[in-house]
Amino acid sequence: MLKLAIFDLDQTLLNTLHRFHRIFNLALKHFGATEISWEEFMEEYKNDNLNSFIPVKPRIFWDYFLEHYNDIVCVEDTLVPGADEALEYIKKEKKAKVAIITGRIVPKDYVWDDLRRFNIDRYVDFVYTRKDNYEDGVKRAQLIKEAMSKFNSSPPETIFVGDYWPDMQSGREAGVITIGVLTGYESEEKLKRNGADYVIESVKYLPKLLKELGL
Repeated sequence: MLKLAIFDLDQTLLNTLHRFHRIFNLALKHFGATEISWEEFMEEYKNDNLNSFIPVKPRIFWDYFLEHYNDIVCVEDTLVPGADEALEYIKKEKKAKVAIITGRIVPKDYVWDDLRRFNIDRYVDFVYTRKDNYEDGVKRAQLIKEAMSKFNSSPPETIFVGDYWPDMQSGREAGVITIGVLTGYESEEKLKRNGADYVIESVKYLPKLLKELGL
């Protein structure tokens, strides 16, 4: 029985790669580096090699990047196809709770604004952001466990869905059913190597997987 579905946000429910590219370039400019084209960005993003452009310690750069992720409204942002149907299935058919855990270092109200923009806020029960809920020293796995406690859900009754390999490690560490999606351009092999129990093309296929698993 599924009681709690926890999702990463960017490249899992929302396609914000164009925003990612623009904020990445703003951060490069801030730290005195040369901006990169969309084509170069996408090539290195897919290869998980963006750190090669960073002129400072990666943690300093990425913290600045995440602090400014909501500085612009990007018209190219889209809902991942099928995300709304998947969320509706979880809420209406499974009667489960839905939480979002994002690494953005922004107030959670900013994330709610994005959810409202794409009309999926009605499916979400709680949002965790790195600014409001897990500052330095708190792992995402701890937030997963906190969400389980908040919604009275055990690991076998909880799924965590994400697109990036550290997401898979967090889900594995928390002991929940961990599902990787390929909309963030990670390979199935890499996601599984880092802890994904299952890998699907996108959240569009999550209801089908849940039916197959009997959750």
